[in-house]
Amino acid sequence: MTVYSSSRLSAFEKCPRQYKYAYIERLPRKVTVEAFMGTLVHESLRKLYQDLMHARLDSLEEILSYYHDMWEKNWTDDIRIVKEYSAENYRKIGAACISDYYNRYKPFNQSRTLALEKKIKIDLDGYRLHGYIDRLAESAPGCCEIHDYKTSQTLPMREHLLGDRQLALYQIGVEETWDFIEQTDLVWHYLVHGKELRIRHGRMALERLKSDTIALIERLERAVDEDDFPARESELCPWCSYREICPTQKHPAKISKMPSNTYLNDPGVKLVDEYARLMEEKQRYMKKIEDELEQLREVIIAFAEREGLEVIQGSHKRLRVKKTWRVLYPTKKEATRRELDELLKKEGIWMDVSDLNPYALNKALACNQLSRELVEKIKRFQRLEESYKLYLSTHKS
Repeated sequence: MTVYSSSRLSAFEKCPRQYKYAYIERLPRKVTVEAFMGTLVHESLRKLYQDLMHARLDSLEEILSYYHDMWEKNWTDDIRIVKEYSAENYRKIGAACISDYYNRYKPFNQSRTLALEKKIKIDLDGYRLHGYIDRLAESAPGCCEIHDYKTSQTLPMREHLLGDRQLALYQIGVEETWDFIEQTDLVWHYLVHGKELRIRHGRMALERLKSDTIALIERLERAVDEDDFPARESELCPWCSYREICPTQKHPAKISKMPSNTYLNDPGVKLVDEYARLMEEKQRYMKKIEDELEQLREVIIAFAEREGLEVIQGSHKRLRVKKTWRVLYPTKKEATRRELDELLKKEGIWMDVSDLNPYALNKALACNQLSRELVEKIKRFQRLEESYKLYLSTHKS
């Protein structure tokens, strides 16, 4: 049976094609500098709390030294840098994350650490999931905290945290594992921003999460059965480990690596540029035709008015010029609009005319659905606009 994780499910949600590459075909992933830096920050904070559990308080200098040593030992030229910043820029960001965290929480007595990188198992109606908690702590008897360290540059809104699957699943697993836990706080440390964000889920929220997660797993398993893994483009594509083989990304990736003076000779670039040129030319031509038609329409209407005609005969076609009147009401920008709105609300027909839909209001008037007094009140807000419709037909001799 497949054992799922929050990251595995998120990969499927973000891009089914990426999921197939990573979890079905098991193609190797390229490490990005963001992921590399994040891993070393996690390792450094793990060392800090591991030593604290053995009654040793590391100095900030010791933790930073550990971080920089790990960077030197593990850095390789295969690590991808997508943005225009250097590896040293990211190294400094990671060091700043550690320093800010250390200075904020020293001497680290806010809670008692129960476990680090704790593997947790979750059972959802027979579906098996697992994950690793960065730090599990107890802040008071029966009060548990699940801590997660983030080195993302993006600070999420509260709505995002309420919908976060990872820590909520960990909460389910933790509370099923230990009976002494009466209350659980989910704690995210957004280290780049120096922010601590907290959420406490109730039973109903966790039940909803269970249902949603089961539905997602069922959708994923249907995709496996049907081999249905479409690529889903997003702003995350440049960071994808499989960009060079993805059908939506491999040509853009290839072009991005070519010198600016040679990529124009690429056959794909030539085809797209020619297609774009013809489409732009078509749009310009259509716009020109539309402008000419509008000008001619105005001349035809003026001619029909001047000559008193409703039908104008051509050599092979005839044109009917039909004059109509449109009933208009005040727009939201007009001062009288509020007055009309209040009238309709007072009479209880506001919802019937769908936020002052002219068609619905005129239909109500035409069908005698309203009292004579109300009709007269509404008509005071009406104004008529002259309009014309042209109908071209085949000449019949």
